[in-house]
Amino acid sequence: MATLQEQRRAIAEGMRRSRAATGEAQRNATGNSIIEQRTGRAVADDINRLTKPPQQRRTLRPVEPVGSLPPSRGRGVYKPPAAGGTAGIASPLTEEAATRAYYPNRLIASTDGAVFFSVRAVKTLTMRDANDAEVVLELTDAIA
Repeated sequence: MATLQEQRRAIAEGMRRSRAATGEAQRNATGNSIIEQRTGRAVADDINRLTKPPQQRRTLRPVEPVGSLPPSRGRGVYKPPAAGGTAGIASPLTEEAATRAYYPNRLIASTDGAVFFSVRAVKTLTMRDANDAEVVLELTDAIA
């Protein structure tokens, strides 16, 4: 039979052997957890597990390119412009002498009523355009 001292040595040796295998595994697990904390990989994975995955965007259908129309032959009927210059007034306009007509004179009071003055507004104005056609301007009585 072994002595008490030999029994204690055997027990200590057995404990050392059993601890050696688990100690290395614990050190590796601790190192891996520290690396995950530093890189944030575990936190990102946890957050991604909690959120809904983003929906895939659907692409639009392609639109056919729009360009100019291909050249084609015209289908209109040509009408030459009417002779005689009835299309409008040709610039410049020149006033004919002594052709103005006026509305009747009106007495207008100042804002405070202390002064009155006479105003004569133009009624019609006769002018000639570049084609020597008569142009009559009829104006409204703005004072009335």
